[in-house]
Amino acid sequence: MICVSRSNLYERLRKKRHHRSARYGKNGDARLLPLIRQICSERATNGYRRVTAHLNRALKEQSWRVNPKRIYRIMRANNLLLAKSVHKKPERCHTGNVVTLKLDTRWCSDSFEIRC
Repeated sequence: MICVSRSNLYERLRKKRHHRSARYGKNGDARLLPLIRQICSERATNGYRRVTAHLNRALKEQSWRVNPKRIYRIMRANNLLLAKSVHKKPERCHTGNVVTLKLDTRWCSDSFEIRC
């Protein structure tokens, strides 16, 4: 059997991608993880961007900066990310009233059309 159906190709690509991301890492990740854990334990409500800012301040004296995407990847691999917010925005009611700057202001529209 040739196994070239779309579903079969999709499965093979998904397995390959998942396998690669599970083992991906850079040389300095092991060095950064204890620092990230310390920052997360001190400030449990900070997300990966704030953790990156605190970490970059700590690493400034060593003339070393880290990218937020790298911190996100490390935090995701070690289950340190915050839970996503689930609150909804209040729904706007569409009553048809136009809000104006002054009470006496009228809104109107005009159309001009030239037929050929």
